[in-house]
Formats: sequence, structure tokens, C-alpha cells
Amino acid sequence: MKLARFSTAIRILAAAWIVWANVAAAAAPEIILVMGATGRQGAAVVDELLARGYAVRGMTRSPQSKKARRLTEQGVTVVPGDYRDPDSLRAAMEGAQGAFYYSGLSRDELTEARNVIAAAGQAGIKHLVYSSGAAAEPGVGMPDAAKTQAELALRDSGVPFSVLRPVAFMENFDRQQRRTWQQGVIDSRAPDRIVCFIAIRDIGFFVGEAFANPDEWLGRSVNIAGDRMTLTELAATFGVVLGRDVTYVRRPLDAYLQAFPPPLRPLFRWYDEVGYDVDAAGWRARYPRLTTLEAYLRRTGWENWRPDPPNGQG
Repeated sequence: MKLARFSTAIRILAAAWIVWANVAAAAAPEIILVMGATGRQGAAVVDELLARGYAVRGMTRSPQSKKARRLTEQGVTVVPGDYRDPDSLRAAMEGAQGAFYYSGLSRDELTEARNVIAAAGQAGIKHLVYSSGAAAEPGVGMPDAAKTQAELALRDSGVPFSVLRPVAFMENFDRQQRRTWQQGVIDSRAPDRIVCFIAIRDIGFFVGEAFANPDEWLGRSVNIAGDRMTLTELAATFGVVLGRDVTYVRRPLDAYLQAFPPPLRPLFRWYDEVGYDVDAAGWRARYPRLTTLEAYLRRTGWENWRPDPPNGQG
């Protein structure tokens, strides 16, 4: 009798342990690895994921840097990793359910992307979100671009994925007040051509949406933007915020390209000769808090900006 009671008690305890373990596992926050966590996009993704309650692991090549220490202070688990080192990528991904990846310009960008994709497959990542670029849309964008080829490699890999292709960053206008005041808006395209923009923090928002809603986002590749306008309207937007007329200046393409470093010239030639378009109004209808360019300029020091008067005046 005592043995039977003891066995029953053991079974009850075992069942209770299983229930507790399942509840604990369900309650544990999902771990997301953010690669390039100290960069501008990475930092925006970190902020968004922390706000949504994820356990964030931040990968960086310099885990002892000031930026990495600030991530630790935010509650991020900082781990070392390098896109060029497959072993470090696998170690960084171990135990994570999701991962976010992006890269800037790199001579080995495609090789690095393949390293990330392979590591994600080996680590069993359930959702890899890749931030690419709108000029890299397969079949539409620059066919030989590393980001285009990286997206195609990801599609063929079997790794569960989402691809977000941001347009031009609103942050590119930071500290450009004096130049715009003096020279206006300069471009090579016709004044009625469409330009699109997105704030980097809104890229973080889209990444958060992708991880939070996998049924909607898995397998999806989309261009993302927060605002859309013609070049004439772009000049007018600067004018409204500055409180003065801003002109649009069109320059010949070859002369315009000389203002950019050689690695960027093919991209800006593609913008002129082909270009992209995004349904920014549709995205804002879905997500009303996406940043418009006018709102971005007003909150970053453009509103009624004036150059300093010459010495001895004013």
C-alpha cells in the first residue's frame, strides 16, 4: 500500500514538473540575434525588439567597444561575431530562434551573406530577417548587385526568411541644412520622377512586425518606405520646413555622378535610368505611425533653420 501511494505521488510530481516546464518554456521570451547590433540599423532593431519583450542577443566584431557596452546596459546579451568567420556566426546563433541580418558595402558582401545563411541553416534558425535594399529586388533591381544575389541565395537555402528592402534613408539628410539652403535640391532625374524615403527607426519597426507575425511575413520579400514624392515635391517639402523657397536643380547624369565615390556611382546611375517605386501611402495606411519626411526634418533641426550671420553681424 505504501509503495503504491509512493508511486502515485511520484507520478503526480512528474506530471506537475512537465506542466511547469511547459509553462516556463512558453513564458520564456524568444531569443533574437541581431547581427551588426552596434550599427544604425542594428541599433534600431535592438530598440524595437526590446520594446516588444524579446530577449535580444547582439552580435558585434568589437564586444568591448563603448557601443557594445551601452547595449549591455540596455539588457542585450552581447556576443562576438564576424560575417567572415562562419564558426563565430554559428556560435552567435546557437540557441536563438530568430536572427536579423544586414550589411553595408563590402567587397565580400555576397560571401558574407552566404556565410550567414549557412550558419542560420546549421543553427536551426526559425526566422531569418534580411534587410537588403530596394535597388536589389530580383528581376527589377540591379541584377549583379551583391544584395540581389544574397536574396536569391536566401530564397534557395531552405532557411525560413523574410526580406525587407528599405529605400533611401531619411538620415542621409542629417546636417545638410546649409547645403540645401545654398544650393537647393540637386539630382540628375526629371523633376516629376518619384523618390521614396524611410527613417531607420521605422526599419526596426518593420523587423519587429516580421518577427511578431511570422504567419504573415515568412517567405515574404517587400520594398518598404515611409514617404513618397516627386523631386519637385521634395524641394517643396524642404521649403515648407525651412520657411523659404528651395529650388530643384537638375544636372546631367555624368556630372552628377562625380559627386559620389566610385563604388556608389552604378547605384545612382541605376536610380536615374531605372529606379524603383513603393506604395508608401499603403504602408502608412497599415502603419499610421510611420515617419513622413516632413516630420523627420522638423524633429532633426530643419524647422526654420538659418545660417549663422557673418562675424560682426546679427
